[in-house]
Amino acid sequence: MNEKLLALLLHDQDEPLSSLKSALANLSVETTRARTCAEALDELQRPAAPHLVFTDLTLPDGTWADVLRLPRKAFAPVDVIVVSRVVNMRLYIAALEGGASDFLVPPFTKCDLAYVVRRAAWDVLTRRGRRRMGAHACAA
Repeated sequence: MNEKLLALLLHDQDEPLSSLKSALANLSVETTRARTCAEALDELQRPAAPHLVFTDLTLPDGTWADVLRLPRKAFAPVDVIVVSRVVNMRLYIAALEGGASDFLVPPFTKCDLAYVVRRAAWDVLTRRGRRRMGAHACAA
């Protein structure tokens, strides 16, 4: 199945997630945006729910930790990737232990982002009962 990979960019501030949008477009990942946890939940409860959520650390109505609880209420399985402006090992470990699929810090290099997206997509599509391979490979 050649399903279009959909990602929700959850952020209130422009950076670091606005630069992520173009990087994901280069990997053929279609994106939409939500500014709050409530908006994100609305998106996740639709039948055409995104596969991936890239979330900023803080939002007007919550934090990355709140976002990690949203997949429990989603229409279909979804992976959450936490995006930080700076490297913070405590936060990185807390996010992964809290259920995040991964943790990203800019700059978003094509190879690194392709790896994160491919791995998260495989997980989500497997849990949704479908598989999609190859579209997010890094060109050497």
